[in-house]
Amino acid sequence: MDTDFHDPIAVARAWMTQWCATDYRQPRNNNVERATVYATTAGKTSDLAAGDTTATFLKAIERKLAHRCDQLTAETSRELPSGPDNVIVVLTARRTLLTADQPVQSEHVSTTRAVLRQPDGRWLVDRPLEAIR
Repeated sequence: MDTDFHDPIAVARAWMTQWCATDYRQPRNNNVERATVYATTAGKTSDLAAGDTTATFLKAIERKLAHRCDQLTAETSRELPSGPDNVIVVLTARRTLLTADQPVQSEHVSTTRAVLRQPDGRWLVDRPLEAIR
């Protein structure tokens, strides 16, 4: 983990890399847990609330579902203002759904997040802005 926590875009990219990929062979919401090192407490809480329920996770296991992500982008929002202690970042990726490790379909995923400067100077990804608009 060589992420520069003093670069909000680098932190957002590292967070998206962990958050985007899922695998039925891992514990429920493991993607959110992996991304925790790059997230605020509020961000993690929000992502867990929006994540897999026991029922959806059991369905993923039954169907052997996983997601792989590539073509990841992270850039400062042109529409929403940033400040000295918060940077609004738009993250996108191509996420491919796999069943039993075979690609089934791909989709474009996008999220807009505030990346907040912490008292120790590190930047961390907060909850999705889409949820509070």
